[in-house]
Amino acid sequence: MSNFTALEERIAVLESVILAEDGSTNEFVSQAGANQIWILIAGFLVFWMHAGFTMLEAGSVQHKNAVNILFKNMGTVAIGAFFYYLLGYAWAYGTDNLIMDGETANPNEGSYRFIGSGNYALNQETNATRDLWFFQAVFAATAATIVSGAVAGRVNLLAYFATAALLTSFVYPVISHWIWATGGWISMFQFDRADSIFADENGCGMIDFAGSGVVHMTGGVAAFWGALILGPRLGRFDADGTAVAIPPHNITIQALGVFILWFGWYGFNCGSTLVFDGPNASKVAVTTTLSPATAVLTAIVLSRFITGHFDIGIVLNAALGGLVAITAGCSVVDDWAAVVIGFIAAFVYVGGSKLVLLMKIDDPVDAIAVHGFCGMWGVLAVGCFANPIFIQSAYSSAEMCEGWESPLQFRIQFIGVLAIVAWVTGMMVPFFLALKFVGFLRVPAEFEQNGLDFSEHGGSSAFNNSQHGSSHYEPSKTNGKGPASDPVSPPPDSEKGMAEA
Repeated sequence: MSNFTALEERIAVLESVILAEDGSTNEFVSQAGANQIWILIAGFLVFWMHAGFTMLEAGSVQHKNAVNILFKNMGTVAIGAFFYYLLGYAWAYGTDNLIMDGETANPNEGSYRFIGSGNYALNQETNATRDLWFFQAVFAATAATIVSGAVAGRVNLLAYFATAALLTSFVYPVISHWIWATGGWISMFQFDRADSIFADENGCGMIDFAGSGVVHMTGGVAAFWGALILGPRLGRFDADGTAVAIPPHNITIQALGVFILWFGWYGFNCGSTLVFDGPNASKVAVTTTLSPATAVLTAIVLSRFITGHFDIGIVLNAALGGLVAITAGCSVVDDWAAVVIGFIAAFVYVGGSKLVLLMKIDDPVDAIAVHGFCGMWGVLAVGCFANPIFIQSAYSSAEMCEGWESPLQFRIQFIGVLAIVAWVTGMMVPFFLALKFVGFLRVPAEFEQNGLDFSEHGGSSAFNNSQHGSSHYEPSKTNGKGPASDPVSPPPDSEKGMAEA
């Protein structure tokens, strides 16, 4: 008992020291300090999502392209961090171009409604706010990595890196400024409620709490145009246009990737409170669980109906579709609405995947359906299910928002969807076409046939060659440029290899 008493006394002394240093009188840690720690921990979880994307994509492609996926995802994080530090954060949240009328901000003059400026390379940032840069930087990289899977197996590595740089430095920051920066033209956050372009109709701005539109639709629309302009993988469609299956080479790491992503999504959504707010974060955690859970249950039945068996690929992607769809409204919809959103998201994913295939677009990981279509549904779902009480709780200054009680909120959400599609299309289509025109977008057919692991990464293979006792391909004896043929063990992603496995 004496030891326990001594321990209590030491804790009391430590607490008094911390309070004295902080200047607080009734808090163990200041609210500002708690907010920072909360945002950092959430950001660490979002960073870990990149491991999930890597595993999901690497398992979805052919074994001969697995190292290329690992390389692209590592590069995405590095490129995203660097360019968002240098330019992206400034264009998303910089305020040097904000016009001031005395002490009153006037976002309606100048360029501020459209884009921010200032604080390049964090030159105006203090340690008290650097946590926000980190959190936003890992979001920016997420938008870019969505494109990686859709163009896998045939895109030039440097062309993809240029895509990631453009997305994280300019395309994504502009959209996040519109919707998340205080004073953005369609933002919920305004310096004065009268500044909202919907104020005359007793409305507020677009609600996208954690990024169904800002992050996932941006990446999904960019992935759509990238995959369309790039063209399908060799052998993906017959001469008559019939789709030919190219099976994933490792379903196990696909599933691992989805579980990592689901886990990291709690940082993605709960962390978007941006403050140490237990009640709101708890609500977000519940809706972020119910939507994907419902999507999975729906997909189990759907896969059996569509394919005649229980298809793990459909179920895994439906889980992600449910997560993407709830991300916009996770803080403002009822629990029952999260169930409905997840249920519909499963159908949106399956329908989107079928539509992409009908358009002869090759997306090895279904990123377009998962992030583009389900992201769009998530944004629109807010207009159908946002509860005014929860809106006021999540956005403390949103007293005028009517949510589902008025068709206005759906109209605002729809305008936001159109704006995202238009902006990403206007930026990425000329970019991809220019790369294609100069012959820089796609690798040569020979490289694609041999596998990007061999053609772009020195022959290393992440999975296939361990069974042969070697970690590198050898040049083909027939042409000197391809992997050696193996008459004994066909590659696991070929039809013969799958059958023998």
